[in-house]
Amino acid sequence: MRNLLFFLLMAFVTGAASAQDGPRRNITVPDIPGYHTLKGDFHMHTVFSDGLVWPTLRVIEAWQEGLDVIALTDHVEYQPFKSDVNNDRNRPHAIAEQKAAELGILLIRGGEITRKMPPGHSNALFLKDVNKLDTTNWQDAFAEAKSQGAFVFWNHPGWKAQQPDTTKWFDEHTRLLEQGMIQGIEIVNYMEYYPEAFAWALEKNLTILGNSDIHGSIYQEYDAKSGLKRPVTLVFARERSAEGVKSALKEGNTAVLFNGNLYGRQEWLKALFGACVGQEVNAAASGSEQHSIFLTNYSDIDFRLIPGKDAMKNHLIYPLDLPAHSTIALSVTPRQLGGPGKLSLPLGFTVDNMFVAPGKKLEVIVRF
Repeated sequence: MRNLLFFLLMAFVTGAASAQDGPRRNITVPDIPGYHTLKGDFHMHTVFSDGLVWPTLRVIEAWQEGLDVIALTDHVEYQPFKSDVNNDRNRPHAIAEQKAAELGILLIRGGEITRKMPPGHSNALFLKDVNKLDTTNWQDAFAEAKSQGAFVFWNHPGWKAQQPDTTKWFDEHTRLLEQGMIQGIEIVNYMEYYPEAFAWALEKNLTILGNSDIHGSIYQEYDAKSGLKRPVTLVFARERSAEGVKSALKEGNTAVLFNGNLYGRQEWLKALFGACVGQEVNAAASGSEQHSIFLTNYSDIDFRLIPGKDAMKNHLIYPLDLPAHSTIALSVTPRQLGGPGKLSLPLGFTVDNMFVAPGKKLEVIVRF
């Protein structure tokens, strides 16, 4: 019976994969100076572990959702359908490669080291041979990943199935970090945000990631029409290539977009805000009576600006909504600027949905 169901599933996804791949809904997040802003998901499963879809469907989903780079990270040690599919753990990547090339999706070879806590589950990316991570001791699996030059990150550190009471950093993670066997951590997994993991990333210089950990079809678990979208890792890469992504991940050049919020180190979020939001003088409304500017959001991300003390003193007292692809006008008077002809007044705002640390929001300057 299971084989019959599996055959029907394969017939469905094979037909879907051979049909038209559908339209791409681009995610507009501008490049920052010197870098490409790539949208990625580095934690996904297929029928080669406990996922429910064929590898090529993951590529098609990524294409349709506007992603640029993905990794198929099936469990190394857990393959419930192994009697129905090839036991070679490199097969998902091999099957998806051609479709990824056709659609211009960067495809990273990966695998999930699936162990009890500690150390829990971790993803290894840029592997040469996933099969070699199937070891008796988890320490040997991490050592093998390091020998292959992999980038390794800790998955879902706050997952209740492994840490039901508290999100804890173990001595085993310290040893992995000290030995260069772990370089990143998921601060968002599926639909959960882990503030503890965000704090550890900043404290221990770990790369910040947010991924879907998807098992079924992406459309079964996320309803894009209602605004619920998969978490996305934004990768700031010097070149649009697998090597460019690898370098960016190892250098920590990332941020996470999830549920309308952005999480990342201050340097990257500040640069990203500067790329997303521009300003120019509103000449028609500026003169002896007032000075006015246009503030324009060029991205798909809605922003909300909260005035700081100086802005409030200058009568900009209300939160400013700056929706995606919109422009708002702001004005101050010459008296507030310090007199006619003085047209430079820096006023501070907090970006309500950009977090540079748990509970700490990005501060930006708008000049009048």
